[in-house]
Amino acid sequence: MNIFSSTNFKPFSKQMFRIALPIAFSGMIMQVQMLIDTAFLARYTTSLPDGTILSGSEILSAVGNVFFPYIVTIALIWSIGTGVVVLVSQFLGAGKPNDARRYALTGLKYNSLLSWLVYLLWFFFAEEIFTALGVHESIRILSLEYIRFLSLELLYLGVSTSINSIFQGTGNTRPEMYTGIFRSLLHILLDYVLIFGNFGFPELGVAGAGMASSISGLASTLIMLVIFMKTASLPFKVGMKSLLTAPFRPYLTVLKIGLPVGIEDMLWNSGNLVLAYFLNLLSAEAVGIYRLVFQIEITPIFFYQGLARAVTTLVGLHTGERDLPAARESGLIGTFYTVLFCIIFTGTFAAIPGQIISIFTPDVQLIEKAAPFLVITAFTMIPRAVNIISGNGIRGYGDTLWMLITQIFGIVFIISLSYVLMFPLGMGMYGLFIGMFSDETIRCIINTIRFYRGETSITHKAILTEEETAGSV
Repeated sequence: MNIFSSTNFKPFSKQMFRIALPIAFSGMIMQVQMLIDTAFLARYTTSLPDGTILSGSEILSAVGNVFFPYIVTIALIWSIGTGVVVLVSQFLGAGKPNDARRYALTGLKYNSLLSWLVYLLWFFFAEEIFTALGVHESIRILSLEYIRFLSLELLYLGVSTSINSIFQGTGNTRPEMYTGIFRSLLHILLDYVLIFGNFGFPELGVAGAGMASSISGLASTLIMLVIFMKTASLPFKVGMKSLLTAPFRPYLTVLKIGLPVGIEDMLWNSGNLVLAYFLNLLSAEAVGIYRLVFQIEITPIFFYQGLARAVTTLVGLHTGERDLPAARESGLIGTFYTVLFCIIFTGTFAAIPGQIISIFTPDVQLIEKAAPFLVITAFTMIPRAVNIISGNGIRGYGDTLWMLITQIFGIVFIISLSYVLMFPLGMGMYGLFIGMFSDETIRCIINTIRFYRGETSITHKAILTEEETAGSV
């Protein structure tokens, strides 16, 4: 398929970037906020009750040990929103806005309840989780302090992620951009104030970082909720009464499509937990090095994740219209722009890794240790990006089970290979990063073939008949 000679190239590109750019811009601003957060914590030192002084790298390890298990739990909430995106986009493509509205409100209501359950998990079992991961005792004290305040965002996370999914399903991602920028800027300000105790506030350290995240997230969620209830840009009307009375049965369909994505993301992040456990076996600072490289590496991911989410929406719309060639073409155009973008970042990361890392930490030894891993990660970027685009195209078809299957394979593969390379073969952290490159490359090939073959067997799977969707909100 020659996309450059296609009459759809320009209109599809315009439509794709209209959806992707607000997501990408919001994500990049959020990543800047996360990197500044990392830089603040890397420059912060604190002492424990027994007088032990913890340096910036050890504080990063404490935050890193929170980051990976926490992402495992909230990935379920984030990813079930994919079911809302697919259903809303496909029903709108099929000319059924009332059905799109039904699933949108049902997803919003019950995803909110789900996020409260996840909060209770962290409230009661945080210490047990960190102990099971083998977190060193001195680090665990700070990890518990951080998660106590960070986890408060779970009380509203279901609301924010579901509203973003509804807007994405309709092709309107600007509200996500506006509220995302507001949240990130407020988060940076609160980090500066609460971590170091500026402007007369108490010095709270890692607890201040957790509070900054929860407070800024709450403020942006309230703004997003107002926009959602008042906007005239949605193709259907919403109201508080219809939201509160949304029935549970349609949520089963949201779960049918979104739950495999949630389990897939949880498995991927669970794999990171196992890898974090391997790193803790190496040294206390290994997790901090990994988190630092990870934070830098995901900067470009926010751009092509915007394209990937646009691919999900457009493939869903074209699938609802029963136009599979256009759905496949949307995926190919998304892949073209993603690879072009990643080539630039791969070259930059590989050419000057030390200079890039030095932006975020003044620790010369940490820079020297992390630089080689950023180079390996740079070359992992392209297969990972193509894998993400193809995977989101497959989800746009309505087939989320396939991606779960390949993720199960990926988890077994990367854990097994990384363990062998890290310990029996004695490669240490190099073994982990080589394992990641191998996993992303293999799954990139498998999922790309799967998408471009054209999944005629699963076409319109998410488009239900009127009898199956009987009832209204």
